[in-house]
Amino acid sequence: MKINQVSDTIKKYARAVVGFGAVALLLSISSPSAYAQAIDDIKIIEMGETANIKLHFIAPIRYERTLAMKNGDIRIYVKLRNIKPDDPRLTREVLDSPPSDIIWPFTVTYPELDSSLTVSFLGKKLRYRVRAGKDGRSINIFTGVAKQERQSESIVKPALVVPPVAAVALPDVVQGDTSGDKILTPEDIELEAKNLLAIATSALKVNQIDKSVATLNKLLNLPPNTHTQAAQKLMGEAREKNGELAKARAEYELYLKLYPKAGDVREVKARLAKLPKSNAEKRLKGEPSKAEQKTLEEKLQITGGISQNYFWGTTHTDTFAIDGAGNTSTFSSDNTDQSQLITSIDLTARKRTETLDSRVVLREYNRQNFLQGQNNENRWNALYLEQGARDRKFMYRLGRQSGSWGGLPGRFDGLTAGYSLNQNWRVNVAAGTPVEYFSGGWDQGDRMTFSSLNIELTHLPHEWSGSAYLLYQGQGQLYPKSGGIHDRAVLGMEAHYFEQRKNYTMQIEYDKIFKKFNLATFQGNWTRESGENYYLMLDHRRSPPLAFNMQGQFSQSVKEVINSGVISSNTLRDNAIAMSMISNMAAVGVSHQVHPKLRVSTDFRLSNSGGTGDYTTTPTSTSTAIQPGAPGSGNQYALSIQAMGNNLLFENDLGIANVTFTKSDTTKGQSLTFSQVNTFNSRWRMDLSLMLYRQTDIADTKQTQIRPSMTVNYRLNKQWNFVGEGGIEQYKTASSNSDDKTLRKYVYFGYRWNFR
Repeated sequence: MKINQVSDTIKKYARAVVGFGAVALLLSISSPSAYAQAIDDIKIIEMGETANIKLHFIAPIRYERTLAMKNGDIRIYVKLRNIKPDDPRLTREVLDSPPSDIIWPFTVTYPELDSSLTVSFLGKKLRYRVRAGKDGRSINIFTGVAKQERQSESIVKPALVVPPVAAVALPDVVQGDTSGDKILTPEDIELEAKNLLAIATSALKVNQIDKSVATLNKLLNLPPNTHTQAAQKLMGEAREKNGELAKARAEYELYLKLYPKAGDVREVKARLAKLPKSNAEKRLKGEPSKAEQKTLEEKLQITGGISQNYFWGTTHTDTFAIDGAGNTSTFSSDNTDQSQLITSIDLTARKRTETLDSRVVLREYNRQNFLQGQNNENRWNALYLEQGARDRKFMYRLGRQSGSWGGLPGRFDGLTAGYSLNQNWRVNVAAGTPVEYFSGGWDQGDRMTFSSLNIELTHLPHEWSGSAYLLYQGQGQLYPKSGGIHDRAVLGMEAHYFEQRKNYTMQIEYDKIFKKFNLATFQGNWTRESGENYYLMLDHRRSPPLAFNMQGQFSQSVKEVINSGVISSNTLRDNAIAMSMISNMAAVGVSHQVHPKLRVSTDFRLSNSGGTGDYTTTPTSTSTAIQPGAPGSGNQYALSIQAMGNNLLFENDLGIANVTFTKSDTTKGQSLTFSQVNTFNSRWRMDLSLMLYRQTDIADTKQTQIRPSMTVNYRLNKQWNFVGEGGIEQYKTASSNSDDKTLRKYVYFGYRWNFR
């Protein structure tokens, strides 16, 4: 490399470092008390001929179902546990896909008016499959990678190919609609596959290889059928005949993996053995040489975006009350309750070589309040360096990050690393300090630290996979036998079963210190050939998880409390058990396509939350006091019926009507919501929503709510997106001796600038 090239490279890295440093100086040290984005990370992972879009969330999720829109958009219904969809700290975000040369660009919008998530490929209609992630915090969307195919001397548009491995191994199949409103029956699929195979076979015999490959791609894009196996073998023969040796090898290896007991296995193995191990394919296809490709890969890419949204709200309240003597009083007030600017910054610096993929990621959230008495907030959601092998043999991540497997904190400062022993076994380790651990007055040098070991079995027969993990957490020390206070010692296991149309995910976690189970969950999704989708969710957990210093009941650190002799470790253990509420939830749902334009779903949920027991505190350094516990919620029931229509009133509109009935030991409620989403060309989108709610409790107190709103989105180009929303919230509470009416008006508007 020449001296001037070295100098230019150093300057580029210096500018990147200075750029990150400047951003760090502009942003103050964070306060871990708020969040803005529900989606923590978006990754695109190449898996042979399949691309995996992985959406990672900030909290555990419950995946329910997927709705395919006529224009190719994917509508995913997913719930964040312990975070309500209307939580004021969650703002709707429109995120662009990270740069990729293997998949079409897309945008992710969450949360929508009906709390769903939309993935839009900007007008492209692709075939895809959706499933819940193994970690309980992610959604995986599988689609084909974009390949440049050559026809004669001209390059045609990228063709997206989803090989049968995705159809066989990936559950909860959702096929993108690429044929208008037509829904293919199993008989239609078999007939179409038969015709396509005949065309491909005839074309290959007369050396029309491009036509044969294109036809086989169409066949393999169909749901699995009796002709899929023959098409997979023929694809290998077509690639071999065309001199695409690397692709032919991949197709033959895929055939052997999918059909290891087929009658022609020996023939395929013989063909595979005769293929020379060369890079002739790239020379034949005119692709960049290895040196050229390496130069392209080594370029440093800095991508990301900045979004700002201003929120304003005002409230008018009228109160009428009657006291015990029959006297009446009235009260009215007007006040501005919200005036704040929320800024989110997302930066990623990426550098790829022939063997390594390196990233530096920064995500920051800032809330500036302009009202007296309201504090400003600033937080680093992520700040880490990640480096991994291109073949996914190893990976490490250092810095502020989110937990990526069971047992890890939701967010922590530390190190995560993984190494694949072989194609089935992988070892992962992590160590660090939880960022959102309950604050109890610890100083910076005496915070909780943890270490974790995860053994992952990535593939078992019949599509099983799973992992086991061990996590120690303590104060002052990282390892369990090196002194300090052992706050948690959990042993957990996860198991996953994935098939074409069904999947199950199970997790259980046991704390060895408290000798109690922290959680036990099961989630299952099933999709029938007719298109009906079912899901079942069972969840038993302690909230928060068992730990010595819970919810900051001490002004001192745990270590100082124990060393003072005022409270013993046994008392702390009893406190943690008393303060950790046990919650249970069972949810079941089904959705059915009653018409090409209309899908109806229903969901039933039963939940309850236990109370807290009495616990001991230290009002002074030499005395203790008993604080009373709180009662539980009892059983709560919810039944929802939802109708979702696509392309009903306007081209590619979405209309949703939902009615929900709730009941508990103390209240009964009914809610009715309508939302209408209209997309005008590719730039404008308008969302209309109306919510009506009524509730009555055992004291005959009645509450009603009316909440209409309208949101307008305008996408100027790939870099600039603008949004504005306005709404009214009217609340009324009436009892035997009072009558309260509240009218709230709000607006927000903002923009997002994406740069590459």
